[in-house]
Amino acid sequence: MLLARTILGNIASGSFQLEVDFLQLEWFDTTKKIIRAITVGGREIGFKNLSSRQLSDGDVLYRDEKAGFYIAVKILPCSCLVFRANGPKQMAYACFEIGNRHVPVFINDRQEVITAFEKPLFDLLCRRGLEPTIETRVIEKTSTLVIHQYTSGKMKIKLGL
Repeated sequence: MLLARTILGNIASGSFQLEVDFLQLEWFDTTKKIIRAITVGGREIGFKNLSSRQLSDGDVLYRDEKAGFYIAVKILPCSCLVFRANGPKQMAYACFEIGNRHVPVFINDRQEVITAFEKPLFDLLCRRGLEPTIETRVIEKTSTLVIHQYTSGKMKIKLGL
């Protein structure tokens, strides 16, 4: 088994010239601290994420110059609900309803709200006039709402970028 503990970079930088072997992950696996899996090429890798950031599509986890390959993350596409809110009140309502179902909310640079597909949530958003679409997309880390600190009586909630 190959062992890795840090993210070495991203293939988008273009500085990786070796053969690429992809480690395919679901979007919800990108936040795990410990991953043990088999790559597309059949290599077993154990990865312990020592950084505080989640994995992104294209992150390089392992590199072997002598063998001539590296292992990079490939986030698999999934069915998603995608919509744009028509103002802050509609955005607040949508995020409240999605949050009540404990489903992560992702907001991209185009101000699209993206969440994993759930039929009851889709029906609810349609009834409220939000006009969600069902699309197959890769859910990557964008802006997400996260709770950073738990204390008795106080919680800090911020927009994680």
